[in-house]
Amino acid sequence: MRRAGAVLACALACAGWPAGAYGAAATAAEVRALAADAQRDGAALERLRAIDVVDGRPAQLAAALRGSDAELRARLRALAQDAPRKGPPAPGSTPAAAREQAREVLAQRRFQGTKVPSPLRSVRERIGDALRSVGRPFESAFRWLAERLPGGPAVLWALLASAVLATAALLAGRAASRRIGADEGDGAGAEDEQRMSAARLRQEAERAERRGDLEQALRLRFRAGLVDLDDRELIELRPALTNRELLSGVRSPTLAGLVEGFEAVAYGGRPADEDDLRSACDGWPRVPDEAARR
Repeated sequence: MRRAGAVLACALACAGWPAGAYGAAATAAEVRALAADAQRDGAALERLRAIDVVDGRPAQLAAALRGSDAELRARLRALAQDAPRKGPPAPGSTPAAAREQAREVLAQRRFQGTKVPSPLRSVRERIGDALRSVGRPFESAFRWLAERLPGGPAVLWALLASAVLATAALLAGRAASRRIGADEGDGAGAEDEQRMSAARLRQEAERAERRGDLEQALRLRFRAGLVDLDDRELIELRPALTNRELLSGVRSPTLAGLVEGFEAVAYGGRPADEDDLRSACDGWPRVPDEAARR
């Protein structure tokens, strides 16, 4: 509408002769209709250019519709903007009909709320009621303390938060102390076991065997065998010594079988039995001799 008004204003400004020389008169609605037709019909364009009076006011449309083809098309589109439709008014064009149509649209299902079945609603409500009943005494106690404490609820919340943080820090410290103590105990036990002689380790293995702890007995006999090899300077016993390094340093078929059985129990999860202990008792004394012959 702004561009159409601008074109009409230009046409009115271009009126250059008296009213007696006017060639054709038209209303603004007729001008818009002719402009819409003139975009496809040359005769309509000529009729439009012949108009020099619009709604009783002088207007030189011929001067306003000069220029290049692109400018002409742009001005015709501006004049034809909001051109009235030809023929009878469309149904629903009156305000009453528009309101009725809006009510019909809003009554459709897609604009209505959908009730989703909630089989757990009663369960949730019962749980919520139970939690509220449990929390009421705490809420009452909180309000009672907040009313008697300087600063009110804000200070009470701060005190409660500080108490929670202090408790958490205390529990974390105790857990760390227990963990450190356990680690130190494990390390001391490993060092004590390493300092034990092969004979002492075999004695401990016999005690474990009498208790029925065959796996512990097998571990102790394996450790005793390693200590014996270290005493004979066939290996350098250290915590990082692996079984692969052990087998590469001590060439003994018996040792290979002992290592295989020990790994099956210690790492493979197989229960130790009497055969494992018998093999350990008979095999470890043969390992130094086999290593020395090679």
